[in-house]
Amino acid sequence: MNETNRLVGSNAATVERADANKAFLEAVEKPDEHVAARTRRARRELLDHLLRADDGTSLFALSTGRTTWAGPSGVFGKALTLVETALDENDLAYATGVVEQLLAERPQSPRAHELRGVLEAAAGDWAAARKDWRLAERRTITDPEELRKALNKRVRRERSLVGFRESVAAWSETVDTGALDEETRALVDQVLDAGRGPRRGDELEAGVEALLVRAVVRDETAAVAALFEAYAALRSRTSPRSEPDWLVVTVKEATALSEDGDFPAAAAAVEAVATTPGALRINQFLFLWARLLSATSRYTASDAVLGLVAAPAEDVGQAQFNRARTAWITHRYADGEIAAQAALAADPERRSASRMLEQIRTAAASRSEAGTADLAGSVAHVAYYPGPTGNFGDVVLPVAVRAAVETATTPITWRPYHAHQVVDDLTVDEFNAQRAVVVGGGGLFLPDTSPNGNSGWQWNVDNDHVGRITTPLALFAVGYNLFPGQSFKGTLFQDSLVRVAEQAQFLGLRNHGSIDQVRSALPDSLQDKVRYVPCPTTILGRIRPLVEARAANSGRVLLNAAFDRRSRRFGEGYGEFLEQIVHLIDGVRASGAEIAYAAHLTSDERLVNDLRKNYDRELDVERLYERPLDESLAVYRDASLVIGMRGHATMVPFGLGTPVLSIVSHPKMRYFLDDIGRPEWGVEAAAPDLGAQLLERTLDVVAREDEVRREVHGLQEQLVEPVFSAARSLLA
Repeated sequence: MNETNRLVGSNAATVERADANKAFLEAVEKPDEHVAARTRRARRELLDHLLRADDGTSLFALSTGRTTWAGPSGVFGKALTLVETALDENDLAYATGVVEQLLAERPQSPRAHELRGVLEAAAGDWAAARKDWRLAERRTITDPEELRKALNKRVRRERSLVGFRESVAAWSETVDTGALDEETRALVDQVLDAGRGPRRGDELEAGVEALLVRAVVRDETAAVAALFEAYAALRSRTSPRSEPDWLVVTVKEATALSEDGDFPAAAAAVEAVATTPGALRINQFLFLWARLLSATSRYTASDAVLGLVAAPAEDVGQAQFNRARTAWITHRYADGEIAAQAALAADPERRSASRMLEQIRTAAASRSEAGTADLAGSVAHVAYYPGPTGNFGDVVLPVAVRAAVETATTPITWRPYHAHQVVDDLTVDEFNAQRAVVVGGGGLFLPDTSPNGNSGWQWNVDNDHVGRITTPLALFAVGYNLFPGQSFKGTLFQDSLVRVAEQAQFLGLRNHGSIDQVRSALPDSLQDKVRYVPCPTTILGRIRPLVEARAANSGRVLLNAAFDRRSRRFGEGYGEFLEQIVHLIDGVRASGAEIAYAAHLTSDERLVNDLRKNYDRELDVERLYERPLDESLAVYRDASLVIGMRGHATMVPFGLGTPVLSIVSHPKMRYFLDDIGRPEWGVEAAAPDLGAQLLERTLDVVAREDEVRREVHGLQEQLVEPVFSAARSLLA
């Protein structure tokens, strides 16, 4: 700028304007500043507008101070846009120089203070940033306390975004984009572009969300593990408790599909809305998605999603517990122990986390101690092991299988393998080092108790690992356990069943109803692999007699009901069922007999609570799941009659010689009663005269207890040889 023009014919105000214009133009045109292409374009647009606005204001007029640089209409706004563009392109030094000129021209500009606050935050000067943001917001938030809260929230958010950007940048240095597909690479490019500027936090977060969703859907979360951790740290705040409408609809659809056993379709329904803005910030959504990922054996992806669950503490505790269980399923015991301890730290009262921690440590010790050379002569036993306070029937079952096999053959060293854990390479090596692999018993042919995408039923083994088992393999007293209306979806179960049948010595099914169902899924060439092997609990008194003798006839009736899959057991008729049970209770008590309740697990006690609440009827409860095994077995053995809804509330007392009646809410009870030729011992749960039928038969049995006990003992005879024969054929 010509110095003479500043002196000749100019007053002090004109000279001051000229100086301000010069400073502004120098900041905008800064020749030694290397800025991004978008910033250069925004700069050119500003200068063109400045020189052409208001009938062509000339550079001479600016340089002589005859007009201010902000005088032409729209220039100040375009200058602000230039700063925003420079911020977005990470041209921070350039943006700082320009924004200082903006505030020199208009010190009260909220937008300019907002932008300078962003620049100060990027430089780590949080006190200055807070001051500028206060100046930017004070006109719109007039209440001082509300303004203070808003500023605190803003500072927390911006601080977390700084760490988030740093994590994204660090990850970008390690990712191999060449190994990614085209769509994923495009998402990565968007994320890296958004991560360049400190003003694009929301855009960066949304881009990372889209990338994480794609990684989960494709089960490729390992490549973006660092982004999951960074995103989890970013959203370490309380999850919203209200469910948006889209989530309510999705939960309803996914739940219906899950209840129908179609877990891949349920997962697809959830994944279809996973890119909805804010989805990854809602704990309810994360829990649902993680559960379905696990159900389709995408365990790494499930773990990654659970890692995003934020406060409240009970949600964090549940998420960490679920991560611990996923780690246990996949034999990642070190990770599982960390997750279980994190669950306890978040929610110290969560007893399930303590049990899971113990379970993980036990499994880890067992796996580390097992050497294939030490396994020679032992037998691998794959079963559902519920733990000491789990479902009483499931606690008895592995004990009964082992007792039956040893009674038929010789004492055996057993090595347990939980059916729900993945069969991996090491597991197969251990199998092959042993005499045989026994799988069962129980209703393992079921899609939904612990669903997986490897087999479609309860043994979590894929076909590749089944094909590598070379030691003798047999299913022993396994049941086809589907409720009416349930089915196996797709071909996963059938493919697994065929592969297991090809590899196994035999498939031992516990009733002829299961035999019919399984044979219908096998080709003709494998039909002969199926054989009848009754549940060993039905001969329990012959293979594992109790030490203490039975007391005299007690006149005591035990009742049991089940509430898993309640809608399938009762439909809409639970109220009527309760009324029928009241009729039974009152009639038994009127006869002078005693009636009490046998609970196989905590949820069974719902019936007792509902009778108390709705009908003022009290029942003493025998909590079989809390007692030592022999004590609980003695409770069933010493009863005069057991009226059970659970399968093992019929089979276990029957095996101990106790008369039984079944409340039939599942086909397996009909299958068993048909096999022993006593279909009249079962009454349908939905029968309109359920109470009257049960009462009539109860009074008859109590009056003829000794005679009925002899009948039970005789019926056991036909079950012994099929069990023993199967054991001998496998281990001879």
